[in-house]
Formats: sequence, C-alpha cells, structure tokens
Amino acid sequence: MKSPFQFGKVVVGDAFTNRKDEIKRLKSNIENNVHTMLISPRRWGKSSLVKQTAAKLAGNKKLRFCFIDLFKIRNEEDFYANYANTVIKSISSKHEEWIALAKSFLSRITPRISFGADPLNDFEINLDMKRLTENYEEILDLPEKIAAKKNINIIVCIDEFQNLGNFNEPTLFQKRLRAVWQHHQKVSYILYGSKRHMLMHLFENKSMPFFKFGDVVYLDKIAKNHLTTYIMGAFFKTGKEIEKEQAEKIADTVKCHPYYTQQLAHLTWINTDESVTGEILEQAVNELLNQNALLYQREVETLTNIQIKFLKAVAAGEEQLSSTQVIRKYELHTSANISRAKKALEKKEIVDTLNGKVKFIDPVFELWFNRYYA
Repeated sequence: MKSPFQFGKVVVGDAFTNRKDEIKRLKSNIENNVHTMLISPRRWGKSSLVKQTAAKLAGNKKLRFCFIDLFKIRNEEDFYANYANTVIKSISSKHEEWIALAKSFLSRITPRISFGADPLNDFEINLDMKRLTENYEEILDLPEKIAAKKNINIIVCIDEFQNLGNFNEPTLFQKRLRAVWQHHQKVSYILYGSKRHMLMHLFENKSMPFFKFGDVVYLDKIAKNHLTTYIMGAFFKTGKEIEKEQAEKIADTVKCHPYYTQQLAHLTWINTDESVTGEILEQAVNELLNQNALLYQREVETLTNIQIKFLKAVAAGEEQLSSTQVIRKYELHTSANISRAKKALEKKEIVDTLNGKVKFIDPVFELWFNRYYA
C-alpha cells in the first residue's frame, strides 16, 4: 500500500494540509491582479501553496499559470531565454501556436525555434544575445502582450527568485524587471524562494527595486490541531490506527514543520502494521535523524568553534545570549563574537530571530544537534 504522506516534492491534492487562509489570500490577489511575494524558511510549503491555489483555480478559463524555476539560472541571458520559453508554452499545448506567438511577439529579436524528438517537451526558443540586450523589454512584455491579445490573465510564478542576486549587476537587472512589470495590467507575479533572508532583503529593503512591489505574505507554520487531524485521517483511510496523542507527538517533535511532519508521519506509517506504539514512534524519530545525519554533519563541519558554542547556547534555550553569564558559560569570550556568530548563522539559514528570540530554522537539525553536540 502506498504511503499517504508526501515530502521532498510539491504536495497537492489530498496530501496538502490546511492553508485555507493563505489560499484565500493568494486567490484574492490573483483575482485582483495584485502581485504576491511569499516569504518563509525553507520547506515550509511555498511551492505547494502556489500549486494548490493554481489547482483550485483550474476551472477559470480566463487564467493561465506560468511556473518558472530559477534554480539553474545563473545570468540575465539565461533568464530571458527561460522566461520566453516558459511563458509561451504555458499558453497552449499546440506547438504551431508556440511558433506563431514567438514570431508575432518577439519580432525584433528574431528568435530561432527548434524542436527535438518530442515536440511537446523539446521545443526551444533560441535568442540572438546582441539583439536581446538591445530589446530585453520585448521579452519582459511578452506575457502582457499575449494576455491582451487572448483576453486572459496570466499569473507568472517564479520560484528561487533570490537567485537574481547572483547575476552580474543584480540591482540593475531587478530595476529592468520592475520598470516593465509594474505597468502590466493583465499579468500578476508570484515571487518566492528558499532563502528567507535574501528574499526579505529584496522585498523589504527600501533601496531595492522590488520594495513595495505587491503584497508580502509571511507563511507561518501549520497549526498543530490541523496537522493532528490530517495525520489521524491519513492513517485511518489506509486501515491503520494512531492515537491523537501520538499524532500530536509527531507534530510536536518537528515543531509543526510541514515538510518534516510529512516525513516523520511517513516513517511512522511504514513501520506500523496495525496500530502505532511508542516504540514505533521512537524508531521513526531515529530513522529521521539518521536520514539527515550526513547533511547535518557536513553543515557543522563548516562552522567555527565560536559558532558551534553559540548554537549550544541557542539549543539550551538561553535567551540573554549577550549576557556575561552566557558568555562565560559557553566560552564565547566577547559580545562581538556573539554578534558575528549570529550574523554568520543567519546568513547560512541555520538560525533566525523570531519574536525577539534566536531559534533554529530546521527543527530536525536542532533535535540532532541536541542529541550529539549540546
């Protein structure tokens, strides 16, 4: 029997848990042509939220969703090529129409169009880089022109948006995007990614081009009661039993982290024949730690001794991290060391400051660190 729990990929359908308020807000933004910037730590379900919202709006024939992933995009030229290809392919499944759209709306760039063995998947628009540099607005305006011609609205969803920061002259490039996109009337943008601090810098820094570009949505954890109900329901539907307290323990162990809740519930499910026991839960937690141990060990090996000592203080729940007592107890030497360690660990996305308190971003890393280091 297939496990009802999913992790490591975009989660939609029955495996998607709650997020009713977030879906409502995102749907409202889409329907009102408001741009959205999603911010949260890694693996909190941003991509799944966007895909689930798109699925709920699939019946609206006036909407087209275009999904772009910048994970492998490293420069401005690659962005334009990927952007043009993805926008055109999101409009129709007919390659004849793709050719017509490219020739009609990219005339100044004179695109070269090629097909591979599988025309539906191997379609590619190759762009003349010299002409592209002179006419980049034609690429950026592509979804707006297509939407106007077809009388539809296009929602461009860009994942790993923070990768723009790795481009040559990243601020100039972002200014180019903002200068064109802010005039679009039939296209809205959903921008998100996996680096919370980089995204906050892009969207909340007054000196950055995307400041006040649209609605900034901070994705929170899913409430424990929703996760508990979901876990119990998934076990019941597959003919297995789990007590409410055991489902709550799964959520509590990973501090309601969406990804790890799915992973720990999956490990518990596959080790259960009929009913969950305390021993099965403990085994599942150990397997979860073992599966991530190599990654965490490599992470720790990149840290300085001061950074590890700082993490020990955080793991112990110390709140006055700059106090003389904490500095002495954890041999941090000076408050300047604490400031540097905190900044470095935030940049590495290991800790974050939430409600005035420094916390681990990854709850399973915290669990592993407490077991083997703290």
